[in-house]
Amino acid sequence: MDELPLGTTGETVSPLCLGAMYFGSRTDPETSRAILDRYYEAGGRFLDTANIYATWVDGHDEPASEPFLGEWMADRGNRDEMFLATKVGFDYGDVPQSLDPDLIEREVEKSLDRLGTDYVDLLYAHVDDRETPLAETMAAFDRLVESGTVRHIGASNYHGWRLARANTLAEERGLTEFSCVQPRFSYLVPHRNADFAPQRPATDELVTYCDDHDLTMLPYSPLLQGCYGRDDRRIPEGYVTTENRLKMEAVQDIAERKDASGNQVALAWMTQRDPPTIPVVGYSSVEQLEENIAALDLELSDAEMERLNGIETLGGLQ
Repeated sequence: MDELPLGTTGETVSPLCLGAMYFGSRTDPETSRAILDRYYEAGGRFLDTANIYATWVDGHDEPASEPFLGEWMADRGNRDEMFLATKVGFDYGDVPQSLDPDLIEREVEKSLDRLGTDYVDLLYAHVDDRETPLAETMAAFDRLVESGTVRHIGASNYHGWRLARANTLAEERGLTEFSCVQPRFSYLVPHRNADFAPQRPATDELVTYCDDHDLTMLPYSPLLQGCYGRDDRRIPEGYVTTENRLKMEAVQDIAERKDASGNQVALAWMTQRDPPTIPVVGYSSVEQLEENIAALDLELSDAEMERLNGIETLGGLQ
C-alpha cells in the first residue's frame, strides 16, 4: 500500500484504515486474527479502535477490541510499526459520556493497559461534550500530548462549528489542535431528516472546514454496510433520495465498465477525491478485505470523477 498524508500531523498512513470495532467479540478471534494478518501482509499499518468497542454486543460487557489488538501486536512484535488510534468520550458500563479532563486521563490509562502499550498515535474525542468547557477538554488532550502518552488528537461526531471553535481556542492558547476528523461520511448523502444519533454525519460545513484547513477526514461507515456492491444490501433508511438513486446508477455503471464492484468504486472515489479521505472500514471476512484492498488499484478517470461529483443535491425524499 502507498501512504497518504494524515491531516496536520506531518505523518503518512495507510490509505485504508482497518476498523477493529468487532474484533474479539462479534467477529470471532480466529477470523479477527486472519483479517489483521492479511491487512498487515498487504502493507496496512493503520488500526482504529475505541475504549467502548464493543460493549453493546451480548456477552461482552467489558471492552474486547483494545485487548485483542494488544495481544495481536504483542504476538507479532510490531507495535512500533503500527499507527494506532483509539477514542474516549462515549459511555459504557459505569463510565459516563463525558470529556471531563479527569475522565479522559483515566480512560486513556485504561486503554493503554488494554492495548499493552505506553502511547497511542492518535486519540479521538469520540463525541462532543457540551457540558464540559472546550478549554478544559483541549487542555487535557494537550497534557497527554506533552507527556508523550498521545502523539496526535482528532475529533469524531462533531458539528463543524464546534470543531472550528475547539481548534481556534487551542490556537489562541497554544494548545494541541485537532489534526483530523472522523465523521459518518460516504458517497451517498443522507436526506435532511435523517437521524443517526449519537452518530453525526458530515455536513457541507464540516467537509468545507476540513478541506480548507488540511484536516483529513477518516470516514466511518464509508460503504453503508456494503450497499454499493451487494444485491442483498439495499440503500439504508436515511439515504433514500432521488439524488442517491442517480448516484447509485453512476456507481453501478462505472463498476460495470471497469469490471469492478460498486464498493470498490465508492472507495476509489473517497481515496481519489481532492483532498483524499482515508476510509475506516471494518470487515467480517478476509474476502471483504481483499475486495477493498483491490479498490486501491482502481483508477477513476477525470471524466468518471466529474460524473460522480456532478450529481447535484436535489433535496427531499424519493
